[in-house]
Amino acid sequence: MSLRRLIGISSAAVSVRSLSGRLPHTFSTAAASSHPPWAVIDRTTRVDRSSSAPGACFRPVEPPAVSRVSAPAHLIDPSQRPGAGSTNVLHHLGGNVVQLLFGTVDAASGDGHLLLSYHDHRAEGPCTTWDLTGDPEIHRFVCNPLTGQMLRLPDIGGSRRIIVFHHMGLLTQADARLGNGPPDRFAVAELIFDGAAFERFLSDEGEWRTVMGVPRGPLLRRQMEVNQETVAFGGRLWWVDLAFGAISVDPFADWPETRFVELPSGSVLPARASTNDGDFGELEDKVMFKEEVAKHRRIGVSEGRLRYAEVSPHDPFLLSSFALDGDEGSGWTLEHQVALRQVLADGGYPWQENSTQAAPQIAVLDPLNANVIYLKVGEHIVVVDVNNGKVIGASPLEEEYLYLSLVPCVLPPWLGSSRIPTPGKSNGMEATDDPVSCI
Repeated sequence: MSLRRLIGISSAAVSVRSLSGRLPHTFSTAAASSHPPWAVIDRTTRVDRSSSAPGACFRPVEPPAVSRVSAPAHLIDPSQRPGAGSTNVLHHLGGNVVQLLFGTVDAASGDGHLLLSYHDHRAEGPCTTWDLTGDPEIHRFVCNPLTGQMLRLPDIGGSRRIIVFHHMGLLTQADARLGNGPPDRFAVAELIFDGAAFERFLSDEGEWRTVMGVPRGPLLRRQMEVNQETVAFGGRLWWVDLAFGAISVDPFADWPETRFVELPSGSVLPARASTNDGDFGELEDKVMFKEEVAKHRRIGVSEGRLRYAEVSPHDPFLLSSFALDGDEGSGWTLEHQVALRQVLADGGYPWQENSTQAAPQIAVLDPLNANVIYLKVGEHIVVVDVNNGKVIGASPLEEEYLYLSLVPCVLPPWLGSSRIPTPGKSNGMEATDDPVSCI
């Protein structure tokens, strides 16, 4: 099973050979004086066992090329020491103990900060499969990618072995500058019981708390199945079920009010039947369904509005994009609709009848241009202007990368010279120094 499936479902067995055979190459960066206004970031974040850097390494490249974040292993596991050329996710700790260490970019704030998490699995070797129903240690960080600064969050409930089942979100606030410039504080939150409660960390408090949600409107008629990264928009975090809709909340509020916005009419898919008997096959089928839906749908922020895009998985691959009416979501307005088959053919990416070629997938929405959507077409990221129905750019995907999914991240001018807000209570939290030059 690939690393993509490994991260997507915690109760699976993972082939060591499938991991060790598809490891990314090492990359080097140096502190740059300029950077693109935003980046497409690979959600899989590499752990670099050879690096002695004090923080994260990031090389922002112009979209549609994909940028990547890596972290030194010694920052995640202090017992690690840099080793020349040691970039494998698998590592022998001594004796028969084997370590599997990997990470994900869980979310991006609206101002370029990242929420990173790393899973540390250990087993007795020799080991050909990994049972991820075990208890890995989870390490969570808020990261400024341009400076490399990483702030380690305290463990939830005092334990590093608490796994969350939805996507955590990251929201920042810049009160002193009317919302512009470096943030004064941040919140990290996790959805529990479809918004009935939240696990919340506020930088002013410096600790995790469980807070109750206050529902606005009727209760949800079905369970949420979150299947993309959490979105920060309108002073709220949005948890997205791409078959149903999105729940949003202001994580800074004393009594967080939960709001639900259903997908546009005609986009809501039937709920998956469940026997609730804990059957692993049923669980895996549900995960595969969520992954398949996520390939063809996306909610994101573009030009200051929340937008939803979907592409039909069948010829002629109709791409539709919508904008939410207002921050609270009274409905969706259809903005663009275009058949991709001809657009892609005219741009040099023809679809072959009766081929095994995968249907076009939505990669990310352009945060700065609502007329532009990034698609995964075969082994390329293809940029489509949906207003004019034209391909306006493309970039090949590198075969050695797994591309679990891609995350858009804006990079404002001040980000490279700012620091992550310091929590009011440290509670043993650690922050790396910045800036970091990865050599």
